[in-house]
Amino acid sequence: MRNRMPEDVEDRMRRNGHVPEVVGIRASEVITKPVEWLWDKRIPKGKLTMFDGDPDVGKSVVTMDLAARVSTGRGFPDGATCEAGNVLIVNVEDAKDDTVVPRLKAHGADLDRIIVIDGMPDEKGGTRLLDLPDDVPSLRNAVKHYEASLLIIDPVITMLGGDVYKDSDARKALAPLRDMAEATGVTIVAVRHLNKNTSLSAIQRGGGNMGLIGVARAGAFFAYHPEADGLRVMAPHKSNLAEKQPSLQYVIKGWAIDENIGRIEWRGITEHDANSLATDNLSPHEKTRLEEAREFLYEELKDGPEWARQIYRDSNDAGIAKRTLDGAKSVMRIRSEKVGTDGWQWSLPDEGRDHHNVRNVRNVHNVQNDNLSDTAYIKEGCKGCEGCEGCNGVEGCNVPLSADEDDDVRRLVEEGRTESDALAGVIEQLEMILELPGEAGWDEPEIRERVAKLKNRQLQARAGLSADEGNKRVQALIDQGMSEKWAIAEVLGREL
Repeated sequence: MRNRMPEDVEDRMRRNGHVPEVVGIRASEVITKPVEWLWDKRIPKGKLTMFDGDPDVGKSVVTMDLAARVSTGRGFPDGATCEAGNVLIVNVEDAKDDTVVPRLKAHGADLDRIIVIDGMPDEKGGTRLLDLPDDVPSLRNAVKHYEASLLIIDPVITMLGGDVYKDSDARKALAPLRDMAEATGVTIVAVRHLNKNTSLSAIQRGGGNMGLIGVARAGAFFAYHPEADGLRVMAPHKSNLAEKQPSLQYVIKGWAIDENIGRIEWRGITEHDANSLATDNLSPHEKTRLEEAREFLYEELKDGPEWARQIYRDSNDAGIAKRTLDGAKSVMRIRSEKVGTDGWQWSLPDEGRDHHNVRNVRNVHNVQNDNLSDTAYIKEGCKGCEGCEGCNGVEGCNVPLSADEDDDVRRLVEEGRTESDALAGVIEQLEMILELPGEAGWDEPEIRERVAKLKNRQLQARAGLSADEGNKRVQALIDQGMSEKWAIAEVLGREL
């Protein structure tokens, strides 16, 4: 829990005018503006875009093609127009004299509009690498001085300070760069190499913590085409500001003047998306949604607890549906703990520190039947099923929940949901488990029975409606031709 200033001290400071006020503006006073694009619906102007890929797939060569197009105003390969502008390049891996500038020439760049930044002066009269975020003010000055439209940083991880594998450090290091882009209007393309975990989704494959891609507004994943030798793919893996565009194919050919200098030739679109390319070039259907969610949760939590709200944001960026994430959470027995008034934290179970056990569903059997108890939350308001004093025998009244399910219901209720909607969330988790392969070891009939009882619990929780009366209404709607799923939603007053 955060330390709070003593009330008497705060009162004295307020009287003396020393308590700072929050900064805000009425929404009605905000002057709105449309999103502008450097490359239509792929790279937004004045924002940070991340390019992720292995060292040999040509992403740096693509940035040279991008720089050449911006320097000349030549259109993009998908037909989008390009406005001419100046370009700044920070590349710490390739020499400017034998690689960077020759590649720019091979792509027909206007070299007078491109500035190659070596770094910052050091105390010994030499040059050091940029240190971000400390050198962001110097970059800002360069952007303004050269009136740059595009800034390329390759690779960005090398220049970031702090521990880039910690969420807070990663975001603190990159956020000032993002803020500089928005303040100056320069478009920033930052390049990253991939981690080695090919079981992750594309948005998780970039080096460093997930917080880095969280700061960016758009991103692309670069990989070899799985079916054609020599062909490579640029696939959008993050697009917060527009619908994701089709993946583009390209090859790297030798320049006519010097065959050792590569240049990009674009070869149209492909149906392969970023996730299928990221997971060892498997097809999108070879990896189930739940498996992807389990891998995602393990990577989020392997270094320690994380705030639930941040996990939900990251999962949304990764394209994982909330229902799928909740199902994976239940399968993995992820712990959910309320931390004071700050919110909920998730963490791996003790056995979850074993990477294999927590991620392989075949080693997790009958999780929903462990640690069952008649929790106080479920007993509250109970009026007498068998074995419970004062009950009227309503089926499903005293439905026992596992500790994880009980935590989830409590969390959802404390977030402002009704008991009925909270129970609906638990039901969705169980229904997700039913989608697992049969050999996974779950007792399917028992889970279906639990789902049925929880639906009865929903009916009872809704404004005094008894389970018997609710079931009659559901059956009446089914008799009229409505599906059971829609009938229950109609009776509960919920949208599907």
